[in-house]
Amino acid sequence: MMANKILTTETYHEEIRGRLGIGEDVITDSNIDAFSVLPIGEARIVKLVPDYADLTGDDQAYVYAAAICMVAAILAPSMAARIKKTMKDFDFSFENQAVNWDRRASQLVDEANEFIGLISSFQETLDAPLFLLSGPTRRRKGGVSNV
Repeated sequence: MMANKILTTETYHEEIRGRLGIGEDVITDSNIDAFSVLPIGEARIVKLVPDYADLTGDDQAYVYAAAICMVAAILAPSMAARIKKTMKDFDFSFENQAVNWDRRASQLVDEANEFIGLISSFQETLDAPLFLLSGPTRRRKGGVSNV
C-alpha cells in the first residue's frame, strides 16, 4: 500500500464519510484506502497542485480539503448500491432520503476545484475559466493589449 501524500491526519476517513453524509457501516476505512480510490483522488489533486508538499497555513488546509472532496467524489457513485445493501441488513426499514449520487460526485469535484482555486500559488490553466472573469483591462504603451 502506498503512503498517503496529502491525507495524513488521523481523521481523514471520518472527514470523507462526513462529506458523503454516511457512516462507517456504509463505507469502511479499507473502502476509502482502496488502491482505486484514495491514491487516485490524491493523484488528481497532486496533478493540479504539484507543489502541494511545500504549502503551509491556509494553502495546506485548502489542498487537504480538496483531497477530501476528490476522494469522496470517487466514492459517491457507489453510494446508492452500498446504502441499499446496509439497509437490508436491518430488521426494520426506514425511508432513505433520495440522493442523486452522480450529481453529488460532480458537486464534490466542483468543491475540490474551488479549494484549489484558493491556493495562493495555484496557477489557473486554460481549461478552467474560473479566473478569466476580469478580462484584459490594462494596455501596454502603444495600445497593444497584454493578453
